[in-house]
Amino acid sequence: MALCKFFPVLLFLTLTNLLNHHTILSFSSEEDLTHLCLDSGNYTTNDPYDKNLRDLLIYLTSEAPTNGFAMASKGQGKTRTHGLASCRGDLSPHDCWSCIVRASGDMLKLCPNKKAATMLSENCTIRYSNEDFFGQGQTVTNTSSSWFCWRTVSSNKTMTKNATAFGRMVQEFLTQLCEEAALQTRMYASGMSEHDEFQTLYGLAQCSRDLSTIDCTKCLNESVSYVELPECGKEREGVRVYSESCRVRYEVYPFLNDHSHYPIPSPIPSSVPHDGVSPNPAPISSTHKGFEASTFIGLSSSVLLFAITMVW
Repeated sequence: MALCKFFPVLLFLTLTNLLNHHTILSFSSEEDLTHLCLDSGNYTTNDPYDKNLRDLLIYLTSEAPTNGFAMASKGQGKTRTHGLASCRGDLSPHDCWSCIVRASGDMLKLCPNKKAATMLSENCTIRYSNEDFFGQGQTVTNTSSSWFCWRTVSSNKTMTKNATAFGRMVQEFLTQLCEEAALQTRMYASGMSEHDEFQTLYGLAQCSRDLSTIDCTKCLNESVSYVELPECGKEREGVRVYSESCRVRYEVYPFLNDHSHYPIPSPIPSSVPHDGVSPNPAPISSTHKGFEASTFIGLSSSVLLFAITMVW
């Protein structure tokens, strides 16, 4: 009983240790998709930027599982860092937490001492930068494109029967999901559509909640346009097109969790704020989906602060 009572604290201490030592967690599932190490300068281990980054990642990990999204900034001047964490809309808080923990460790190892980086995983996206990127959509990277296309192993084949009709249905299906996602508070939509009596499509569309409705729509529309390209997803049985700011996916098999559309808990005001970490306030414009500060599930802010103090 005592172990169960303190299990959340043990989990948080584990995360803190991972971030402090820049280690990586190993997972057997197809979680890691790609990462971007951006050319925005370097920091030195244990310098103020490094400390601010680790504080920021711990904060995002504690906050994002509550409703699937968090963004905040830490530090001042040249040592200030901005970051966000976004989980796939059908994830439980625990699965969201697990993905962010792993993605944080992966990102720090794959992009050592980089002042800006992005990790794209199947279940979550995590970003940080020394430049304020909130609400700006896609970033300029050193790659030819900020969109990435994957065909899962089970879907790496082209439709041979009624391919044209199938392709048209995919476009209509994804377009409908994208329109719905852009209008939702969580900027997430999922659904299914029957292609014929033998086949059903399953899909999702999601934006990072720092985007406006207009920018979300633009990002999703661009993603859908890639689906139609022969080198990406044209007439394929399943494809994922993900970017730093949005993602679309469809398959011919169910891939979402049973607890899809889990309710968003009401934000709980934090009685003891994280030292120096500034949650990005909700924008005045209703078209932007801002981050509202809340406490980590099962932990009060005072417990989190105590855990950090014990480690550092």
